[in-house]
Amino acid sequence: MTKILITGSAGMIGSCVVKELLNKGYSIIGADRRELEYEHEHLKQVVIDLADKKALDELFDREQVDRCIHLAALAHFAGENDLSLERFMFVNVTCAENVFEACAAHEVPILFISTVDAIGMVKGLITPETKLNPISNYGKSKAIAEERLKAICQKWNIYRFSPVYTSSQTRDIEKRYYLKSPNWAYKIGKGEKFEVLEMSGAVKAMVDWADKEVDNTIHIIKDAALLDVNTLIAHEKAQGRAKHVLWIPKWLVLCGYYCIKAIFGNSNKTYLVFKALWPFRTLER
Repeated sequence: MTKILITGSAGMIGSCVVKELLNKGYSIIGADRRELEYEHEHLKQVVIDLADKKALDELFDREQVDRCIHLAALAHFAGENDLSLERFMFVNVTCAENVFEACAAHEVPILFISTVDAIGMVKGLITPETKLNPISNYGKSKAIAEERLKAICQKWNIYRFSPVYTSSQTRDIEKRYYLKSPNWAYKIGKGEKFEVLEMSGAVKAMVDWADKEVDNTIHIIKDAALLDVNTLIAHEKAQGRAKHVLWIPKWLVLCGYYCIKAIFGNSNKTYLVFKALWPFRTLER
């Protein structure tokens, strides 16, 4: 039975991956700061701080895992008091390096879950080989972690996830059509279309990787269909939400973008407007 170590196993995405891999017949070691509220005969849960290199080495020595999916990260801002670059670097780079080094020392292939935010402010068609220009602290930390992974590990894959959502967890996509949920929606120009990733697609990609050849390549993981703001707003209105829809001319947003850029440069503020004006269009090679 293939044994897979999953970091961040008690998180929203991690818990779904654990359950699906167990359903597929894998043995799972779940590593997190807290236990997943789930039991299975082939699931072993380990409460661990990924900053503790000694504990990680002992875990790898003891469990003899066959593969690792590194999902643990600082990504969502809810409940976080420290959103400094230093904090992102510690969680998403330093702790990740500890996992990478343990995988390398024990010759364990690893799947690193990254983000399209690592791409940053890039216009035009994007491929896995596109030069990165991250702006947000999250994107910067993940871009650096990608480079550290490639320098440390012999066998790896990188999956850059588009914004992940579920039917009940839509915070990563609501910012693209809500000024203030649930009443005030907005659209720019004729309404944009965005690349996103439904939870089941994210889980499937990781589950499928468990049987794939590990070939040191990067992949952008997204839904086949684009998220259409016009369709979403119509759905929200039908559900009694989005009672007010603010239409913003695209030329006005463009003017605002260049004014913000002149004042703040390539900053988080600029990046938010940039993504609204030039949504990612990615291509797998």
